[in-house]
Amino acid sequence: MKHRLTIFTIILFQSFIWTQTMTGSVKDRLTNGNLNGVNITAQGSSQGTSTDVDGSFNLDVSGLSQDQMIKFQHIGYDVLVLPLDSLLNGPKIITLQPRVLQFEAVETAGVKRKPAIEKDLPQTVTILQAEEFELRAFVDAGDLLATDQSIQVEESLSGRKTISIRGGNADDVLVLYNGFRLNRPYDNVFDLSLVDMQNVEQIEIVKGGHSVLYGPDAFSGVVNIVPKNTKDKNVRVSQQFGSYASGFWNANAQAQLGNTFLSLSQKQGSYKRVFEDLDVDDTGLLTKLTHRSMDMSNRLKGNKVNGNLEFNVTQDDQLFHNKRDFNKIKSQNQLFGIQYDGVLGILGEIEIAVANHKLEETQGLNSYTGFVSRKLDHNANKFEVRKYVNLNRLEWMFGTQMEKSLLKFWDDRSLTNVKQVGLKGADLNRDQFGFATVLKLHSKGDDAGKWLTDLDVSFRQDQVKDYKDNLVYRGNHVPGVDGRTFLDFGENNWNNKIVKISTIASKRSLNKTMAYWVTTGNNVKFPSLQQQISLTDVPPGGRTANLLPEKMKSLEIGINVVSQPADIPTIDQLELQGSFFRNDFINKMRITYLLGMPIGYYENIGHADMMGFEAKMKAKTYGGALVGEIGFSKYKVSDQSAFPFKSTFKLTVNMTAKWKWITFGTRWFQEGEQVGMINVPSKGFNEIELPAFSNYDIYWTVDVNVGPIKGDISYSGRNLKKNDTSLNGLMLRDTRKYFTFSTEL
Repeated sequence: MKHRLTIFTIILFQSFIWTQTMTGSVKDRLTNGNLNGVNITAQGSSQGTSTDVDGSFNLDVSGLSQDQMIKFQHIGYDVLVLPLDSLLNGPKIITLQPRVLQFEAVETAGVKRKPAIEKDLPQTVTILQAEEFELRAFVDAGDLLATDQSIQVEESLSGRKTISIRGGNADDVLVLYNGFRLNRPYDNVFDLSLVDMQNVEQIEIVKGGHSVLYGPDAFSGVVNIVPKNTKDKNVRVSQQFGSYASGFWNANAQAQLGNTFLSLSQKQGSYKRVFEDLDVDDTGLLTKLTHRSMDMSNRLKGNKVNGNLEFNVTQDDQLFHNKRDFNKIKSQNQLFGIQYDGVLGILGEIEIAVANHKLEETQGLNSYTGFVSRKLDHNANKFEVRKYVNLNRLEWMFGTQMEKSLLKFWDDRSLTNVKQVGLKGADLNRDQFGFATVLKLHSKGDDAGKWLTDLDVSFRQDQVKDYKDNLVYRGNHVPGVDGRTFLDFGENNWNNKIVKISTIASKRSLNKTMAYWVTTGNNVKFPSLQQQISLTDVPPGGRTANLLPEKMKSLEIGINVVSQPADIPTIDQLELQGSFFRNDFINKMRITYLLGMPIGYYENIGHADMMGFEAKMKAKTYGGALVGEIGFSKYKVSDQSAFPFKSTFKLTVNMTAKWKWITFGTRWFQEGEQVGMINVPSKGFNEIELPAFSNYDIYWTVDVNVGPIKGDISYSGRNLKKNDTSLNGLMLRDTRKYFTFSTEL
């Protein structure tokens, strides 16, 4: 009887506890000011409240379990999600981190994560969530990125998709996979069509040069692909059919085993393209690709070691066969990386990453004009460490990046009426070391806690040393007679310093936040080993001088406004963003191609500059069921041949509507003319112009759920307005249609 009474007392006491309300207050983490209007909700339930003018709140926790997640959300701050038991047992004062610049709200717990690059960069971070890809029936990551007004997708004959940010070249954009560099070490580009979007949680985009933090690769922008990290077991398979006789299948499996998360994925398929008035079986283009990846993360919880340990293995295989021009390219790109992020003993908060990157590629051209046989074998080892020191209003980051790479290339050829001079083979070595530091100073803010300003000062120094050996000359080459190009080729010792200064101010009120920023500084980009190889093949009338590092001075001024109109209940959020920038280049690098040859020629053209305006307005309505967005960019360049085939104007309008089990969307866009240079045999350099154009896309997705099986059927129609633009016999901007069938267990 006594034991029964004790159990009854405990049950009664617990029942009494859970019928009470939880009280507390919410403050600004930096200014310690009280926050009014913070929305507090219990996820998955109708229970919620908000803070008053003193930052205080009362939340009814009746019927909630101890592991119930409580969300704290304010338009001017990072979203915070905490379990109920930690709130009941911990301090009753909640502090939120102000967001100096705005972007899509990202939760710090649950399915979505904070952007990995946000904590270092002073500029705006644009985040594209994975559900945007699924709902809009996008074909690949390049298709998704094309919706941004500052990004232009470039698709080569082989189907390789690279991007341009603010008119820059493909090798100016650093592509990361959860912080690991995906850019091929040989030419510093990455094919975004390889990315398996089923394993992607979000894509983070930063515009502008950020060489201070990420090295010379990030000359015009950074794209970070963040893989999913869910606690649910999940298996998803999809099959896509469509234009160009394409067929791609994806498979992804995820599982949480204790503190370890494992994800395996594979994407594989092929497609054919047709030259105008030619038979596809005899003279078309065939492209095959395979993407495999394994991601594993382990949460380490200890007194001295508390953080995330992550492993990544990625392998991409591509085959391109141009039967008309007798051109064949086969490549394999491999990445293995390990990184740790968290507290590590006496070192405190630190990030450490080690990676190995390999590329093997063969290029063949065999036609009536002769043959070219090239083989590339590139191996790079990378090490990076960053240390963070947080002293409340003062934050300091410093770190180093080291890379050692070796490129072995072999280039055998025999061309009609062309003297066979230059290098047939060589080993090119590059050693690179960089040191970077960023100092962030947060102001105390005003007494009301509405204004906050930041001052960011960044410094970086890089040393690059190139050297060559095992030179093999072609039969007709006579060293010392054909110029000094081959004597100086691959022998460099560069040292460069980078300094950037940013000042940012934001004003936060109950339903609106505004941010203003100014950033100025310099950037540098070193010639890649691929670019230096072109020195061995100087076309008629071309230059013979060695390549020099490309330098840039930049200035950017921007404003961002996010509001939640209280007097318009159907509008959830309005966002307006605008910026002006100017980039001045010294030793600007320009590339031209010899018609029919898989080889590009590079040269420094001296001075070039670009200035431009960008703006975007976005509205979320009816609880996010209807989303509309309009964006435009307008650039002015001094020499358009320095920015080959880049549009100086882009306007894009996007709309997505979701109702119950169906999602419908459309995109209308317009791009300006594009100009490039092609070296035509016996004619020299010719300027090629692609006219301005406009077009539209339509897409829809239907959810199909049968018992435990979830799935969807998607349609994607691209460039539905007829367009007859072609280049070298290949249709560009043509209509493409795709159907995708997906199932999930």
